[in-house]
Amino acid sequence: MQQKVAVNLARLVPENVTSFVQLSSDDAVKFLSGLPQVSRPFIENWFCQNPETTQKADKSPVTIADQQIETELSEVIAKIFPDDAIQGEEFGTAGHSDSARFCWVIDPIDGTKAFISGKPIFGTLIGVADRGVPCAGMIDIPILKETYIGHLMDQNQRFCQMNGVMVCTSNCRELRSARIATTSPLALSASGVAGFNQLAARAAVTTYGGDCYNYALLAAGHIDLVMEDSLAPHDILAVVAVMQAAGATVTDTSGQPILNGQSTSILAAANPALHKAALAVLASQAI
Repeated sequence: MQQKVAVNLARLVPENVTSFVQLSSDDAVKFLSGLPQVSRPFIENWFCQNPETTQKADKSPVTIADQQIETELSEVIAKIFPDDAIQGEEFGTAGHSDSARFCWVIDPIDGTKAFISGKPIFGTLIGVADRGVPCAGMIDIPILKETYIGHLMDQNQRFCQMNGVMVCTSNCRELRSARIATTSPLALSASGVAGFNQLAARAAVTTYGGDCYNYALLAAGHIDLVMEDSLAPHDILAVVAVMQAAGATVTDTSGQPILNGQSTSILAAANPALHKAALAVLASQAI
């Protein structure tokens, strides 16, 4: 079955393509949109089935589903784009080049705690970086059957879509009207908790939980501001590309651009005005 899926995905890519840079915008979106065909069968097989779960060194859970999805996605991408690097949450760059211009970054299940608890708002993240800068991404929320694709390679044709329909961020420009979110105070650093509390005190609505779905909802205009820290590259790359393609302003919490392997936090806002207001609050908290 997986071999058949891999063949079908290969057909979405023109002959003799060996790197993401060679794809047109349309071909890139088609390929990214097809990747849930690889990951979703494993989700369907293990969701609410109490999959075998172990604990990593950082005490976060990892399941057999995480490992199977990353292995399959890595194999498919490596076969079709042999010139690109691949970096995964569970297996790193094992067996793949880590020095190429383009790097695919995979988080097989973002929100493993939600996954093993039967909560449907986890997702699969696949991002592409061009010399460390996010240039394309996919957020797939498999149980809800929502796939968000963002493409940034063409400066004149940036776009984000959910299940083939164009989406964009909200026009909320003031914190007092903003709907803000973070996954959990327990996932934030001490300074992150203090900063987010200051944002929450000024916002209209504050919600917790959501993992990567918060970023998808921001891209679609349903959330206006998301702040997270203590993140790894696989948490960041795909969601940044999706949000920026939808019109969001995204930096780390100090206002610096997001770079693969260097950034560990996200401050994402629907537009520059809201981002500027949020960044000012965080800066005042740091003084």
